[in-house]
Amino acid sequence: MRRALDRLYLTTGQAAALALIAILGLVVAQMVARWFGLLFKGGAQYAGYAMAATSFLAMAYTFNNAAHIRVSLFVNTAGRWRRGVEIWCYTLAALAGCFLAWYAVKATLLSHRINDISQGQDATPLWMPQTFMAIGAVIFAVALIDNLFRLLLSEWRGVDSDNDTPWRDNLFQSRPARIALCAAVLLAVYGAAQLMTGFDREAVALKIGIFLFVLFFLLGTGLWVGLALFGVAYIGMIGFTTRDPGNAMIITVWTGASSWTLTALPLFIWMGEILYRTRLSEDMFKGLAPWMARIPGGLLHTNVVGCTVFAAVSGSSAATLTTVGKMSIPELRARGYPEFMTIGTLAGAATLGLMIPPSLALIVYGVTVRESITKLFMAGVLPGLVLAGMFMLYIVAWYYLKPEQRPEPEPRIGFVAAMKNSVLLFPVIALVIVVIGSMYTGWATATEAAAFGVVGALVLAALQGSLTRVTLIESLLGATRTSAMIALILMGAAFLSLSMGFTGLPRALAEWIAQFNLSPIALIAALTLFYIIIGMFLDGISAIVLTMAIIEPMIRDAGIDLIWFGIFVVVVVEMAQITPPIGFNLFVLQGMTKHDITYIAKTAVPMFLIMVLMVGVLVAFPGLATWLPEQLMSSPRQ
Repeated sequence: MRRALDRLYLTTGQAAALALIAILGLVVAQMVARWFGLLFKGGAQYAGYAMAATSFLAMAYTFNNAAHIRVSLFVNTAGRWRRGVEIWCYTLAALAGCFLAWYAVKATLLSHRINDISQGQDATPLWMPQTFMAIGAVIFAVALIDNLFRLLLSEWRGVDSDNDTPWRDNLFQSRPARIALCAAVLLAVYGAAQLMTGFDREAVALKIGIFLFVLFFLLGTGLWVGLALFGVAYIGMIGFTTRDPGNAMIITVWTGASSWTLTALPLFIWMGEILYRTRLSEDMFKGLAPWMARIPGGLLHTNVVGCTVFAAVSGSSAATLTTVGKMSIPELRARGYPEFMTIGTLAGAATLGLMIPPSLALIVYGVTVRESITKLFMAGVLPGLVLAGMFMLYIVAWYYLKPEQRPEPEPRIGFVAAMKNSVLLFPVIALVIVVIGSMYTGWATATEAAAFGVVGALVLAALQGSLTRVTLIESLLGATRTSAMIALILMGAAFLSLSMGFTGLPRALAEWIAQFNLSPIALIAALTLFYIIIGMFLDGISAIVLTMAIIEPMIRDAGIDLIWFGIFVVVVVEMAQITPPIGFNLFVLQGMTKHDITYIAKTAVPMFLIMVLMVGVLVAFPGLATWLPEQLMSSPRQ
């Protein structure tokens, strides 16, 4: 039975990897068809369906490989109570998994019964792609229940624990005691759900208190991040709305998981996996080392430079972080750079993916406030480069202020030898140029550029001789695990955003700020704090969408330029990416490095302060964001 279940989880992971290959094939096919003036009907929708299949089918496999992430500080320090804490976490996880699976199956059967079809050009019966969602969600629930039973009935310690170490001096040594605790948790959850029903919709302070308490409690006790977000959203729905939380959840989850825009994420992650598992990343560092080693701070600058370059490729903070992190972290560790600086600079620099065009956050902002996206893209260039420069200055300051932390200096080589080593950079530079060039010349969209990146990385690795069958499979499965981990968090965040939207909490907070009639400077200061707080619990795009209806009139009335304000919002949203408890980059880094979330948050504090300083720079020099778009739009060719 054990082997059969493990084989089931692996098989679904392999099926998810095949769906990822399908994404690549569909994106390439649509791109080629467009080049030849042909119409590939439903190509974007099919790629979105493959994205949903990748996300859902890989969930159980990802969980079984301990790739889903959680805040483990309390779990690891629980001492004799750890077994009880784990039972609490796995019981709640199993409940959340069953909730997701039930409504996934229910939605699929409903789509089949009413013959619901896609509204796109493909006109696909939705029950067909949703079947993958249902299968994946059910197997994920099976994996969660399976692991709960193992915890209750055996000496097993959990997916992310050392199972060679037996439980010693722990409470709940007997099976009846463990089963009784599990039953008590179920009763407590049922009682809490009954108590949370039917609160006053207008009680803003109560909403804030409940959201914060439930979120911190679930995350703090060790529940996996994505599932904790589902739990918080569920409490918000039953507490402050009359809408069925399950139906609302599954519609939101399916819409987000099957998005064409989201397909860029696993493709860029796969590109990073290929670079990481072949000699391309090693060669890139060999090529950069002679030049970066001459700058105070050395190869730490590759985190910033690499993120700046990939930000111009992906438009996503998570994709930038995973791509650069897969290459830089092993190399910097091998060269003896302090872990604090390696992780901190990467956490901060990866946020550049939200500012340097193409930026998904700027696109959403532009559509919401009806401003030119081209202007916004141009406005993000100079502030993005300035922020990257400030990150590099921080590295230089560390170099001079903490000389005892410096690694052994890289061997000095002459100019000619450095130029010879630079040849090793050509493959990666060529790949970046192809990806960026295809996008900025109009040959490809951001998602299609991601496909260029995967194909280019595969070709370069093959020409280099480092692409083997094992490397290819490992890169695929690695990309699948990381994509599923991120997708589960995004699903939970989407449900939480929906829940908060129904409760009216973001709107109520924004209206409260508007009552003070603040001056422009005071308003920006208040909004900085406001967006930092909101960003602690929402992804950046959701924070923009949910608040802009109230914030935009305030900004216009205060005479603040909306192009400038768009860049300001992105900088503040970038801060939220590295701010606990829901700093997305922190959780992605935790999954990559296995460090505790509190340690990663500490490493990111200096980068957070630099972003606060960047807000001050934007306020003092607004032309930094407005000059380039003004020049572009005032040129004769416009």
